[in-house]
Amino acid sequence: MQKIARASQSRIVFGYITALQMLRMAQPCELASVRSGKPSIPERAPRTKELSLALERIEGDHPGLRFERPSHVLVSTPNGRAGELCVPHVCTRGFSRSSFFRLGDDVFFSKPELAFIQMATRIRNEVSLLELGWELCGSYQTRRTGVSVGYDVEPLTSVRALRDYVACNSSLGGAQKVARILPFLVDGSASSRETKFALVLGFSPFRGGYGMGFPRMNYEVIASPAARAISGKKSFRCDLCWPEARLDVEYQSRENHEGELSRIRDSRRANALAAMGWTVLGVTNDELNSLAATDAVAEAIRRHLGKRLRTNVSDWHARKLRLRRRLGLPVGYEEAI
Repeated sequence: MQKIARASQSRIVFGYITALQMLRMAQPCELASVRSGKPSIPERAPRTKELSLALERIEGDHPGLRFERPSHVLVSTPNGRAGELCVPHVCTRGFSRSSFFRLGDDVFFSKPELAFIQMATRIRNEVSLLELGWELCGSYQTRRTGVSVGYDVEPLTSVRALRDYVACNSSLGGAQKVARILPFLVDGSASSRETKFALVLGFSPFRGGYGMGFPRMNYEVIASPAARAISGKKSFRCDLCWPEARLDVEYQSRENHEGELSRIRDSRRANALAAMGWTVLGVTNDELNSLAATDAVAEAIRRHLGKRLRTNVSDWHARKLRLRRRLGLPVGYEEAI
């Protein structure tokens, strides 16, 4: 472990949500990894004018970066106070591996694994923390990471990288909280709705889920010659996949599955997978929004997986409602359209 070093006040070290925002918006070519465990941390937070000028300079030098205010900065002593432009966080521990990126001479920010641990100290709700973790390990972005909604983006980290980092930095505040949720994290989700559906299906009844185990997300299936002849595709990406059961559950968002061409594409894809012995189940927005429809879909998945519903949780229904509320899903029994 490296001990903390102090720095001149011109240096700024960003963390928490600000670091995640920078990771989303900075170009990889602009970043340099800090090989030592930690850059020297300023004793106090920058003054308002000092930070304002620094942010303007950073945004001018890196046009893709736009900071939300207030910014979250790391300091080595508890003297700084939160202001209009920044929220200081005392950081006194060292790290056993590289934990920061450098952006310019005097600007540093937490790598995604450290930023996630930092966020764990502020997010009390385990489900909300899991949603953030799935997003960081997925190919989409939302306001959770301080940016606008986007898809087909590069993952910021992976479950393996988080596990390795936590193992090397277990004494950090938030590290044990992250360690407890690692078994519920999965790489590869392509949208926040896929994430919500996977959590609902994968959690045990004790946690308000259906106890299916977590699927592989956007799992690649190589097409057989027959499947290739039907679809013209060399491979398929399965949204929520149980490969051992040859089950593909497709989340059919309105954006990607509307129109005649989309229906033709989906039909060819389903037929191609069927030719390989796969079963394809489609789930719509409306079905996920309806508790009754979600129950029915979960039962269909359960039968295909050959799983029996085993629960000694007497208040399972209440737990399902609680989980749906935490995920921002409706709790009524409205019929899916």
